[in-house]
Amino acid sequence: MMDSDDDGDRRRDKFARERRDDDSYRRNGGGGNYSRYDNKRPAGRRDDYQVKRSRGDEGDDGFDPVNRGDRSGNGADLPSESESIYSGPLLSFKKFLGNQEDDISEEDASKKYNEYKGEHKKYQLERFFRAHKEEEWFRLKYKPEEAKKQKEAHLENVQKRLQIFNELREQGQFDKFTLDFGDAEAIIRMLDSVVVKLENGSDEELKAVLSQKLDDESLADVKKESNGSDKTEEEPAAIVETAPKEELEEGAIEDGTEKASNKVNIHKTCSVFLRNIPPGLTYEELENLCKRSPGFLRLALTDGIAERRFYRRGWATFKRDVNIKEICWALNAHRLRETDLNAIINRDITRRVRTNNGIAAHKQVAVNDLKLAVKLTALYDKKIGLFNAADEPENDREMDIRMGVDLVGASTNPVIKEVKSLVPKDTLNDISEEEAELLGASNGGDAQPEKVRYERDDAILKALDLLIVYLRIVHSIDFYNHGHYAQEDSMPNRCGLIHVRGQPPSGASITTDEDGTLVVPQKFVNDFISGFNTRIDKGLIEKQYVSEEELVKMGKKDGEKEVEAFIMKNTVELAKDKWLCPLSGKKFKGPEFIRKHLQSKHEDKLEEAKAEAEFFNNYLADAQRPVDLEPKQISRDEHRGGGDRGGYGREREDDRGAGGGRSSFGNGSYERRPQFPPRHSLGGRGGRYFDDAPRRQPVSYRDLDAPDDIP
Repeated sequence: MMDSDDDGDRRRDKFARERRDDDSYRRNGGGGNYSRYDNKRPAGRRDDYQVKRSRGDEGDDGFDPVNRGDRSGNGADLPSESESIYSGPLLSFKKFLGNQEDDISEEDASKKYNEYKGEHKKYQLERFFRAHKEEEWFRLKYKPEEAKKQKEAHLENVQKRLQIFNELREQGQFDKFTLDFGDAEAIIRMLDSVVVKLENGSDEELKAVLSQKLDDESLADVKKESNGSDKTEEEPAAIVETAPKEELEEGAIEDGTEKASNKVNIHKTCSVFLRNIPPGLTYEELENLCKRSPGFLRLALTDGIAERRFYRRGWATFKRDVNIKEICWALNAHRLRETDLNAIINRDITRRVRTNNGIAAHKQVAVNDLKLAVKLTALYDKKIGLFNAADEPENDREMDIRMGVDLVGASTNPVIKEVKSLVPKDTLNDISEEEAELLGASNGGDAQPEKVRYERDDAILKALDLLIVYLRIVHSIDFYNHGHYAQEDSMPNRCGLIHVRGQPPSGASITTDEDGTLVVPQKFVNDFISGFNTRIDKGLIEKQYVSEEELVKMGKKDGEKEVEAFIMKNTVELAKDKWLCPLSGKKFKGPEFIRKHLQSKHEDKLEEAKAEAEFFNNYLADAQRPVDLEPKQISRDEHRGGGDRGGYGREREDDRGAGGGRSSFGNGSYERRPQFPPRHSLGGRGGRYFDDAPRRQPVSYRDLDAPDDIP
């Protein structure tokens, strides 16, 4: 029991911050006064509470308002948060108007707000650039010299893949299968052949790999579909011709086991996935760490991820015969930049052949896919600079793509020429939008039948398969998955998987005719084509461009002006006929001498200023440029835990009177009170939800038979 009511009050006030639901009702309408316990210290406002960070990995945080200039070494050039009105999140139009004059016109308000938005974006882009320009992933993406090296390395890989494709094509390897799920085994053998050649394997090693028994889940699925049951018979192991073993002398040790293992596993790897790679950590540092472990092959790193504070992810690849667990432990034992890498063993791909909808084999769909595949082949040949585009400068190639030049007609790729010879001449001809509209209008718009027969055209499918294999091997494009595996050559699995056509479609709307041929709804075919075209366009074809006008608005820099600004910055007048060059510390009689000094002695600094402008412009020119995530705007009600809990949080604003106090409840609507009392309000002193709530009359225990004069 308490010694007094005051003691009880103090005990309750000790846990005032835990009374989450009661606070929103007990507190007055924002005025800071309390209707009860006025002599007690008010509980802290919910707005002042600090949200605790989760205990996830260090890269899982969202928006991080910490100044990144410390990491890049250039953040000091930016105005401080208090000095710039553009440093915080973008203000809404309503909040922006709150800082303007009361008599501002609607036209002026809109004009000023648009100017504010433009300057805010300009400032944020400049801030982001300065914060990340020293990070490796950002330099590789936008810095002219380093980006050029990346593109040259990519072109070298593509040319090697093209050479491998031509070798397999001359050997007739692509005539042994079609891209249907039933040929999964032959498709996997083809992928293995490509991987062995990418790893510079010999013909002997290739023969050893192809003679192995395959272990893949897709092959088990093929057997189930062909047998119609889950029972599958084991395939006899492939017979490998080996030379007779020579008898070893007494005490001799056979040392060919490891070599034989390497020979048959040249296309297989072990790998470790690195979850947390700090933005400032370089490829070279991480590669040197991985090289300490035996069997290291290559390292792949992603770009900085905005949702994870621009931490990167990586895959370290090792030979198949290493102890990958020990390597993983060794990597986790090291902390780089005070961060754990969180290394885990990367799983092998167990299903290398995966299926697309079987309607893709239907002639109408295949013709559409063939046109798309031809466009993709010509487009990516042009982008990387293959065949007749090899001698064109990159800017010219990009301009042709942007202006919509007929890339298919101008292409000299022999694969496209062969495809044109395999199909009828009118197959690849596209009708214009005007023709389509006129034909649809003339036919009443409903010329297509409700249902069509499912039919295959082997000539079209053969031409389509050749292009899909070309795209998969040469350009790392998985056509039926509408995906581009851009970093495949540095990833653990090179040519690891492919999507193919599945079994013919089935379902309630798909029936058979009198001959037993499948009949599919035309709407189903049209919807599939439309959806597939959209995904191909968005994923592989469409590219957004930034206009010159937009670049200027975002703060595009002129290299010559930046050089001039650098000279002016390093020209300081100390006194009459006495000028200082802060860069070298030397003094001169006039500014013209400083200019000559900088141009002769510090030419590299001037070139650096000019290159910095190009670096920044490259960042602006990327329509998909990375930016800091906007902080999530949390409303006042959500911050206090209102939101969806019966409208508790809304009471504070909806029911607030003109004077800022709490209004009465009722008013012809309903009484806004919680359905259940908070646990801490049951019992004790008061225990009421509201000050104006009626007090319960005390229960009388007076005996009904007692005389009236006895209380």
